[in-house]
Amino acid sequence: MKILFLSVFVPLIATVSMLLLSLTSVAESQLAEPVFEDRVVVDQQSLGAKQLVERQFETLFNSVTDQLANQQEMYIENPVAYHNFLTSTVIDLWDTSSTTRALVGKASYEDLGPEKREALTESVNKTLIRYAFEGLESYGGQIFKIVDVVVNEEQGMGWVQVLMESPLLPDINLDVLIKRTSVDIWRAVDVRFKGITYVAIKKHKYRDILEVQGVDALIDNLAKKNAKYFTDVCALSAEPEQMVGNAPC
Repeated sequence: MKILFLSVFVPLIATVSMLLLSLTSVAESQLAEPVFEDRVVVDQQSLGAKQLVERQFETLFNSVTDQLANQQEMYIENPVAYHNFLTSTVIDLWDTSSTTRALVGKASYEDLGPEKREALTESVNKTLIRYAFEGLESYGGQIFKIVDVVVNEEQGMGWVQVLMESPLLPDINLDVLIKRTSVDIWRAVDVRFKGITYVAIKKHKYRDILEVQGVDALIDNLAKKNAKYFTDVCALSAEPEQMVGNAPC
């Protein structure tokens, strides 16, 4: 049941937080919830960082909720416009290189040459954009609100706790894992629902392909899925001939 919920809501949350994923070393174990030995002390010490994160993500969630509520039909008819919206607002708050590192494992990621890392990260980035498009199709009036922000400034990690209010389904609570990539810059790296993260679900398939067939096969696998999806989306747009040559078409 948890996996079913994630398969439905991760694309929608990706729309919001792309995220809705580079510390120099992001191990898979770091995707667990940070440990706070003294919550009061941490909150006092990270007050500035917490306020910064709240401001960054509250602005994002408000913007995306507004766009989905008022522009959904237009974006479905014009995938280029929706892609432009994502790249100009949402994508900057998602650290895709860290997500990629977590998906394939730190050692495997670091064994790749710079060009292969970049190519794989770009494939993952396009996959996250695809999720955002899938989320657009399934959007049904949900409203996204930040409930709380937990920041461990010393570790440079934390969670943005999000409430998704739906007119048709029970309210859903999700967590967006964030980390600091540089001074005062926080970005999302993963999404968690009922204790299960996106990375935890997807990493086994990524690693199986990488270990058995190699990185080129993994990149090709993602590229084919993305290409097929966007070919279909662009063909169904209001004016498909005008979409050609513009991302994602």
